[in-house]
Amino acid sequence: MTPNKPTIVVGLNELNIEFIKQYVADGRLPHFRQLLDNNDIVVTQSEAEYALLEPWIQWVTIHTGKTYAEHQVYRLGDIVERPELAQIYEDLENAGHSVGAVSPFNAANRLKDPHFFVPDPWTDTPASGTPLLKALSLAVHQAVNDNAKSKISMASVLSIVKSVIRYVPPPQYLTYAKLILGAKKPGRKAVILDTLLADTFLSLFKKHRTDFSTLFLNTGAHLQHHYMFNSAAYKGSLKNPEWYCPSSCDPLLDILEVYDSVLGALQKQNINLIVLTGLHQEPHEHNTYYWRLNDHAAFLKAIGITSTFSVDTRMSRDFLMRFDNTEDCLQAEHILTSVIDTTYNERVFSVDNRGASLFVELTFAQDITPGATVMCQKTQQTVNSFADHVSFVAIKNGEHHGDGYLIANFPHTIDKRIPLTSVRDIIFSTVKDGAVATPS
Repeated sequence: MTPNKPTIVVGLNELNIEFIKQYVADGRLPHFRQLLDNNDIVVTQSEAEYALLEPWIQWVTIHTGKTYAEHQVYRLGDIVERPELAQIYEDLENAGHSVGAVSPFNAANRLKDPHFFVPDPWTDTPASGTPLLKALSLAVHQAVNDNAKSKISMASVLSIVKSVIRYVPPPQYLTYAKLILGAKKPGRKAVILDTLLADTFLSLFKKHRTDFSTLFLNTGAHLQHHYMFNSAAYKGSLKNPEWYCPSSCDPLLDILEVYDSVLGALQKQNINLIVLTGLHQEPHEHNTYYWRLNDHAAFLKAIGITSTFSVDTRMSRDFLMRFDNTEDCLQAEHILTSVIDTTYNERVFSVDNRGASLFVELTFAQDITPGATVMCQKTQQTVNSFADHVSFVAIKNGEHHGDGYLIANFPHTIDKRIPLTSVRDIIFSTVKDGAVATPS
């Protein structure tokens, strides 16, 4: 057992520090205020190419210390097929430290004996812990991936209720009641999810006092992406439609108040705390809609993909198709890339072919109205009433920027600006030695 304080890394994915500072200046977020007043902000720099500024790429960089050119993990979930990539989790376990994680982004569970490991909802890797914790992991996976269709199974509901009873302190029940009563408000379901993940993490950490543990929270990124223009901290001129998010709502503040409470609870735990954002966001100045297929298999067959395939859903509009052979995969790629909307004559999908699998994004960004039609130019198949095949996800408000932020609550000599690849070694030396400098 290390004589140093436990180290906790909290991933507040893509949050804008300037927004947080504005809310603090307005008299909100007291625990963020404490963190910012007493500690320096380090800027982390990631990739130069915009296409690589995806969080599932950059968090692999944090976990491995490697650039994209070195780790080549491009898809969410790809990490499970790359056992040769050593992650910070197994590195520290191999060095003799206890390890735990809740929702680490695009991370594979290769640990021999973790205190706990709940994977993110999109990465196909096993959970570790009690049967209830494993059931919660499955429930979160189901709830997140079926979110666009507003469906959640009764088994998932029961697992979540049991987890609230087990992991949430009774004084927090009123908070959950208020969140549930307002569940129809924009972004509120995602706020409930991160609240439960945070309470679960806090309960597990207090029980185990794990040497190194991580908590990854994604709702802030999601709400900035889709409701930034409703934030009181946003000073631009763009607005969301009232039907989408009423001007009286500020979903970003809702989740930041949850995160503020989490920071307050962690600051009482006598730990080395590292807060990371990986990236941040800038306003998106174009009218962009996000859509998600309702029944992937049915639609894909309707456009003429007749070979055997399986589908795994990913974040929002993305999905992964697997095939028995490369020929079927290539044929499906040709079909998907030839699907166009007949109103705007725009392509509907973008595709990344890896031989026997396709990573597919539904990139069509216009409003899909009743009667909209899509046509596959390759097969000459037409799908009428495209609106019946998709669910509206959101309107894009924010887009990625390569700079992220690191804030540590302990003395260090880390430079003001560092490459994101340095973060892995900073974490490792914090857990091992309790003091860090910028790696050479």
